[in-house]
Amino acid sequence: MGTNFIQLSSDYVKELFAAQLSPDLRYHSVQHTDSVRETSLLLAAHYELSEEEKEILEIAAIFHDSGYVKVYKGHEEVSQDIAEEFLLKHQYPTHKIETVKALIGATKLVTPPTNLSEEIIKDADLNNLGQKQYMQTIANLRYELSTFLKEEYSTESWYQTNIKFIDSHYYFTDYAKLLFDKKKKTNRKKVKTALQELTAPKKKGSSKSKGINGNRSAQMMFKTALRNHIDLTSIADNKANIMLSVNALIITITISLVGSKVDTNNHLILPAIVLLTTSVISIIYATLATRPIKTKGLTELDEINSGPTNLFFYGNFYKMPFQSYKEGVQTVIQDDSKLDDSITSDLYYLGKALGTKFARLRTCYNVFAVGLTLTAIAFAVSYMMIPS
Repeated sequence: MGTNFIQLSSDYVKELFAAQLSPDLRYHSVQHTDSVRETSLLLAAHYELSEEEKEILEIAAIFHDSGYVKVYKGHEEVSQDIAEEFLLKHQYPTHKIETVKALIGATKLVTPPTNLSEEIIKDADLNNLGQKQYMQTIANLRYELSTFLKEEYSTESWYQTNIKFIDSHYYFTDYAKLLFDKKKKTNRKKVKTALQELTAPKKKGSSKSKGINGNRSAQMMFKTALRNHIDLTSIADNKANIMLSVNALIITITISLVGSKVDTNNHLILPAIVLLTTSVISIIYATLATRPIKTKGLTELDEINSGPTNLFFYGNFYKMPFQSYKEGVQTVIQDDSKLDDSITSDLYYLGKALGTKFARLRTCYNVFAVGLTLTAIAFAVSYMMIPS
């Protein structure tokens, strides 16, 4: 039996992709290569290509994106080199290798096809334009362009770019048009609709609002997050109160014991100083952790319209006249975007305060742990220095 070059090529490229293909290649993936290969064979069968032509076409489809293991831009030339090196090694006929390379080169967008096989592989390479998962496909391509070429697109410009590409694209073979053109038009409508939804002006107070008010999952998430923040604040305050009580007790006992015996036990002075210093610093940080934040208690009505504010937090309104506060709250609850801003602002500043509280509390516990260790060491050293 003759050598099965198709199987050898397929096994080689699969191993190459498994070992070297970046996981960030979400569009030019193994699945894309398989799809191009299958579509090429489908079109080749329809046009009744010879067995030799089918073999060459399938091998070209297998290797056409292999260059991505080394480069992103200009991968076609690298793919040609990889295919040539592999096929020469397995003594594939030279004239067939040249045809394989020509087919790989034809997958360049700017390269026009010169024969039916090149038309087939070009159509197969862009069969995704007529596939159901088109929106996910272009999202994967956008990710690749950002990751490998640093080409950044806004969502609006990305949709516009894809609409222009679909409008300028056409399939070369009649059978590809039959297979993909209808779905390609549908995909264009999807992108166009997404673009219109993105650029359409938002109506304030609309019943179809997609903010927190119209999203039950978002409401549940914010409720859970706020409850967790409140619970954590209570835990932090309890921990701080424990440290305040413990260190106050240590200071009281240390002063009363050491103060009465310091004249006859000079070796206790250093450990006592270390312990008292530790307790004082711990008390300071525990106090800072529980100290209420400073608030101005007043929010001007102009601030409500000019930027995010939170009239549901006492620190922003306790100095306001009732009528002004009532007017401000009505302004907020009548505008979904302002209401969303208030909820978001509440969660954000509560989180910031909680973060500061735990940072100070951590310092308090660290000082306490280190200080006790140093006290024990100081006591041991002082005790060892007492004459027998």
